[in-house]
Amino acid sequence: MTDRIFAELKPDGLDELAEDGYRRRRSDDLARAFATPRVRRRSRWPLLMVASAAAAGLAAATVVVASGETPAPKTPSPAVAAKPLTARSFLLAAASTAMREPAESGRYWYLRERTFAKVHNVPGDYEAKLNALLKAQKDKEAGLKGAPERLAAAKKEFDRKVVELKTNGVAELPYTAFSADTRETWRPMKAGETGRSVSNQDVEVTFGSPQDEADWRAAGSPELAEKKPKTYDDATERILSIDNPSLNLRNLDDLPTGEDALRRRLDDLWKRSPNSADIGKAGYLWQTAVDLMTAPLKPGTRSALFRVLADQPSVTLEGKTSDALGRTGVALSTPTARELTVRLVVDEQSAELLQYELSEKGKLLLRVALEDMGWSDELGRRPAG
Repeated sequence: MTDRIFAELKPDGLDELAEDGYRRRRSDDLARAFATPRVRRRSRWPLLMVASAAAAGLAAATVVVASGETPAPKTPSPAVAAKPLTARSFLLAAASTAMREPAESGRYWYLRERTFAKVHNVPGDYEAKLNALLKAQKDKEAGLKGAPERLAAAKKEFDRKVVELKTNGVAELPYTAFSADTRETWRPMKAGETGRSVSNQDVEVTFGSPQDEADWRAAGSPELAEKKPKTYDDATERILSIDNPSLNLRNLDDLPTGEDALRRRLDDLWKRSPNSADIGKAGYLWQTAVDLMTAPLKPGTRSALFRVLADQPSVTLEGKTSDALGRTGVALSTPTARELTVRLVVDEQSAELLQYELSEKGKLLLRVALEDMGWSDELGRRPAG
């Protein structure tokens, strides 16, 4: 399940493939805060207040008048303020907030993520085995030129070997260690243009206990994370979601802006997903929602997505919490298949996704904090403001 989250990052280059393989082996959380909170656009009223008003039928809290002005909401009475919130009312309030956001565009879609995860293996051991596979595959492909069917079969076998290596090809660490690192990506809107990925930024490694660190030292203090930043430029087409290989930056605008139409489209995409049999419909919907929330959706589509999520069963509103970067948001969680749980932390004022998590049987597998996202008109430049 965790492999799906980073599978879309897999490129053709040797160094990037090795790095991606390492990232895709991560599974647990490092519950520490790093980096600086991003500056976000703020809506005028927090979602918790809007949700309370919506639950009480105070339409003035969320209606936008024709002039584009947002009228001041009525002050909820004590009885209204005390009305308990639900996940549904919060998500519907988020839908109203998302609809008010202005539509924007640019040359590159920028995303900065901070990933917290458990280190399973010594990266050098894994990369050595992966590089050996890559060399053997390169030699084999050189001897199969002019034989397309045999070449295709060889590539398929290579992919199988890489998956096997990622799954159980390197021994697990005998001690508990965690890593955190930051990755930035610039994805071009125009097909064929070069994009950029800058990884291994601000890398930190910690241990589960003093004894774990002592065991690491006794094992020779191997490097558990590559700490040198890497910049990788290429023009490879990137899908937005491993569960939806047909989606990319250029066809996102084709997604419906109506709730019913978007629900039907997502149902259709789920049926055609290469992973639908493995993850189930609920798992597909919430992972796809994460992928879409970190993409440049139209305000109408983002609003419709929140409304679709509001209709899903078993969603729990956990209340206010802090994400891994110390920012305050509202947590919602939902169980999916195989005792997995997806947890989102949403900014209560802007309805933007701050963080997503995946856990299994109550044990955190992955945490990704979204430090920043937005449009940039220059490769390597972050969004203004």
